[in-house]
Amino acid sequence: MHLTILLQFKVQCQSTHHETIVHFDLKGAPPRPGYFKQLLTVVSDLGADGVLIEWEDMFPYKGALERIKNGNAYSVDETLDILQHAHSLGLSVTPLVQSVGHLEWILKTKDFAHLRENTSFPMVACIGDDETQDLILDSIHQVISLHSKIRMSSIHIGADEVFQMGQCDADREVLPLKYGNNTKRLVFDYIRTVATNITTSFPKSEVLMWYDELKNVERSLIKEYELDRLVTPVVWKYTTYLEKDLPPKMWEELASSFSTVWGGSAFKGADGPNRYWNRMKTYVQNNRQWYLQAEQYGELFSNFHGFILTGWQRYDHFASLCELMPVSMASLAINLKIVKNFAVTENDADLILQALKCPSETTISQVISGEDKCHFAGYKVRDSIRDFMLVKQQYENASWVHNREAAYLQRSQIRLNASNPFYVDAVGRSYQRFIARLDKIMNQLEAAMNDIFFSDVFIEFSTDYIMPFYDELKQRLASVTAIDAQRTYRARPWFRR
Repeated sequence: MHLTILLQFKVQCQSTHHETIVHFDLKGAPPRPGYFKQLLTVVSDLGADGVLIEWEDMFPYKGALERIKNGNAYSVDETLDILQHAHSLGLSVTPLVQSVGHLEWILKTKDFAHLRENTSFPMVACIGDDETQDLILDSIHQVISLHSKIRMSSIHIGADEVFQMGQCDADREVLPLKYGNNTKRLVFDYIRTVATNITTSFPKSEVLMWYDELKNVERSLIKEYELDRLVTPVVWKYTTYLEKDLPPKMWEELASSFSTVWGGSAFKGADGPNRYWNRMKTYVQNNRQWYLQAEQYGELFSNFHGFILTGWQRYDHFASLCELMPVSMASLAINLKIVKNFAVTENDADLILQALKCPSETTISQVISGEDKCHFAGYKVRDSIRDFMLVKQQYENASWVHNREAAYLQRSQIRLNASNPFYVDAVGRSYQRFIARLDKIMNQLEAAMNDIFFSDVFIEFSTDYIMPFYDELKQRLASVTAIDAQRTYRARPWFRR
């Protein structure tokens, strides 16, 4: 993907005035406060209008939630410093506090397991239970109160992927009495309660929510529960063919109830739950599609407000880490321009190279391919992960090694310690070279990660992505060593029943 490709449709498409908001997902690899502030500076330099911060368990909660928050959670002073820095850069800050689903960080614990919608799954809260409402509203109030010390005009209450509903005792009790066994009414009444509480306690606060529960619903039901005036939907979709996934009827039905809408694209974290390198092409296609969606359907609304570029760090609280921020900075930079302009202009390219602190000879094509030598915040982590990926690719493409493995290091040969040392030794020396390179990369990566992330991030990342390959090489090298120690062999057959 080269600059000429990015520019090819510029003649037909004009820049929009939609706002762009960058999402920070702190349920995985939360940045140290200093690195967080550096990231906010880059986001501002790239021209974004604001950030959406999904604090999850990293917020400095007090009361009932204090004992289950992340052990690395930010302090009140650190949180205020982060918020103040964003404000000083002119960035709006919208907190995201999950209110229905994706409450794994709370419901996983012994303290709050009794509030699960389904006792087997720690995902969705039992919203018919008054204790749930009190707990969620407390979490929202704490977040808004702290944000308001600096500035806050909107909050996102999540409400996506509510996979179970009407299963807990409290829900089953109230459903036939109050909602005619209609779980959608149960959900809407709960959302109305939450949104009304927010707007009453914190006037002029806009309440955003993912559109999941609002699509394919009769207009009369949305109006009955006043959601048309209480919440603003955020339509999210991270695929590359939105014309199919977001059909005209969906937009028309949504516009019949809501005057304002946001779009939700992605710049990372939506291309596979265990992808550790950012394949930018998928996100460029997604953000281009979002530009076209806004062009086609924006006029249905009084205000197509803009785009939230999501940057998921885990698919949920329990999922693996994916596409850390350092490997996604180029994608963020490119897609902030794509979603507004459909393309990257020469002026955009100059701004990107400057914001990412790239040497003067750097081309935008190098940034897109990840072959640059830019010194943006966290670049050492990006470089080390890139080095690991290249080492792994070199091993996978080493056909001479794999040909000899296929001939001389099959399971039977390893089991018997019987093979031809002449061929096995050459493979063993190759293993040693790969292992030595991995040792160096892991040392560099650990130091680089610990500078910008908390120490558990390197442990988790290396355990999931580096150690399986490293251990495989170690085991194969041990097999070579064992074969070398075997000097003589008995007559065949070597296998008998």
